[in-house]
Amino acid sequence: MKNKLIWMWLSLHFGAGSRIYHKLYAHFGSLEAIYDSDDADVAMIDWLDLSRKKKLLDKSLSHAEEVIEWCYEHDVEIITPSDKNYPEFLRLIDDYPAVLYCKGRLPDFKNELCISVVGTRKMTVYGQKNAYELGFGLAKGGATVISGMALGIDCTAQKGALYAGGSSVAVLGSGIDVCYPRENRALMDKIINVGAVITEYPPHTPPNGTNFPVRNRIISALSPATVVVEADKNSGALITANKALAQGRMLFAYPGPVRNFSTEGTNQLLREGARVATCAIDILEQFLDRYSNLNLSASKEKPVFAKTVKVAASFNDDSFYGSKEKVKAPVSKVITKEEIVRFDRTKLSPDEQAVYDAMVFDKPNAYDTLANIGFDASKLASILMMLEISGAVESTPGGYYIKK
Repeated sequence: MKNKLIWMWLSLHFGAGSRIYHKLYAHFGSLEAIYDSDDADVAMIDWLDLSRKKKLLDKSLSHAEEVIEWCYEHDVEIITPSDKNYPEFLRLIDDYPAVLYCKGRLPDFKNELCISVVGTRKMTVYGQKNAYELGFGLAKGGATVISGMALGIDCTAQKGALYAGGSSVAVLGSGIDVCYPRENRALMDKIINVGAVITEYPPHTPPNGTNFPVRNRIISALSPATVVVEADKNSGALITANKALAQGRMLFAYPGPVRNFSTEGTNQLLREGARVATCAIDILEQFLDRYSNLNLSASKEKPVFAKTVKVAASFNDDSFYGSKEKVKAPVSKVITKEEIVRFDRTKLSPDEQAVYDAMVFDKPNAYDTLANIGFDASKLASILMMLEISGAVESTPGGYYIKK
């Protein structure tokens, strides 16, 4: 318990993404020596600025004890580098987190293949289809999908993994008690049930924009390979890709149409040497000699309802390449009546049927409007997720749902 308390004390003093934990441990040789350091010890550290020296000399553990107590009361596991279940892959980077807050069950990183999948929040139909089928195929083949649960490519790949009956790990850029985006509340709950949600940010931390680039290094570090499905040249997914390379991980990218601004980033990664990924097998086959549970044959399976979806636009149709103008529901612009996904209505629960019946065709249905049906926010989010998995609706950026 003392080690956990000291790690917590350090993390609250120096924050997320710092390399100071690695350097302090190397300098003093043990956690106890770090905590027991006095004025003379700290004065000798020439690479610490004055403000950090003052923090190191602040020995109060009250804040750390309060956070540990909160986590205990809310069933949040605290994992530190001193713990056996701390991910080994994270120990290999010099900016490893001092504390991981976890809900759910982390995979056995030594014996279970984990693949990080990232991409743009503003995905096209092309990116959406590839991300979902990739997540599905990786899970069917025996891998766990790691991502950031962001709108767009991230959560689409994670939903594909869950639909396949697999598991996923979501790395948050906020506190463990803060779901961001809020539309993914049901997804977050499902991931906790079959996988894990983790963060290095203490409870109640809001999803500030500066948190996510720092968070991305954990997404890439947790797995031996990162796949970028769709990203423009300014996408935050490229930060994760660069982190993966710096950490010595394999990097894969999906090729995209040459005129598509939304895949300029992935195409650039390919030009710079990233491996080509067109399906889950392209990735899984690289790890057959390291993970005995992988099943390439099973990874060939496709989501049942995805088989009826045709790519809405051809390579000669400008709508296929996206638009730089903001639209509320880009997916509805490219799906035609002939391309509507067919699903079995008889399998909808009464609550799912009620929400489905309240939606209208041919226009985006706002989450806030659907909240007026009468279900509480958590229940509605769960229903919408199940409708999406069944193929009855499709979510789009901004909290809109398209009825099929």
